Amino acid sequence: MQSLKTIKICTSLAIVLLSFFVLSDVAVAGPGGIIKEAGKTFWGKIIMGGILLFFAPLITWYLLKRAILVKKTRQLLKQIALSDSRFEWMELKDRVTQVFLWVHSAWDQKKMDIAEQYVTDWYRQNQQLLLDKWDRDGLENKVSDVAIKKITPLYVAQNIKDDSKNRLVVEIEAEMRDHMITKDTGKIIQGDKRLGTVTTIWSFVWQQNNWQLNLIEADDMDMDMEYLSEPNKVYALDEGTAA
Repeated sequence: MQSLKTIKICTSLAIVLLSFFVLSDVAVAGPGGIIKEAGKTFWGKIIMGGILLFFAPLITWYLLKRAILVKKTRQLLKQIALSDSRFEWMELKDRVTQVFLWVHSAWDQKKMDIAEQYVTDWYRQNQQLLLDKWDRDGLENKVSDVAIKKITPLYVAQNIKDDSKNRLVVEIEAEMRDHMITKDTGKIIQGDKRLGTVTTIWSFVWQQNNWQLNLIEADDMDMDMEYLSEPNKVYALDEGTAA
């Protein structure tokens, strides 16, 4: 147990160090994401290569463990979908994509009500408060050229007796241009206009007879493993079991 804890700490350190040298700019993105642009300097590449070589065994261990847990979640989704079509993966991907595009459209227009059919009331109100605050502060988050590259399931919970307890958590990797400007001058204060990749974790709940977005979190190793290590829950009619 202690050895696993040590491995996790060392792997976390590797990711942190790698992020420090590889990622030169961090900008708050809409909605709720974080864009990280890779460093382009010669010494940055040299240092990055050294870190990768030194921590290669630990990073490989983490990637393998993650792949196994993701595979387990995919298999469970297939199993659940045999009796509950709401968890059919292809349908889920379509819904996640639909929600993703509507939420970004609402964020771009600064009107979260546009996406009210795709998000929970809590999320809609929370994001609108943030947009309003930035407006009062004279700031604007500009997001464009958004395109999903990959959707990965991290966690699933099914409850036949209580629909409100159905959960789905996915990791979304997307390309976009994302930067923060001051509205009066148009000056960029965070991020830049380059096309970059952002990976975020989106949590969905079953409400109003469909999957709705309830939370977006920045993606990192600890967050990934927290969801993947949490037992996926499948509840039968009379008793709950964890898979």
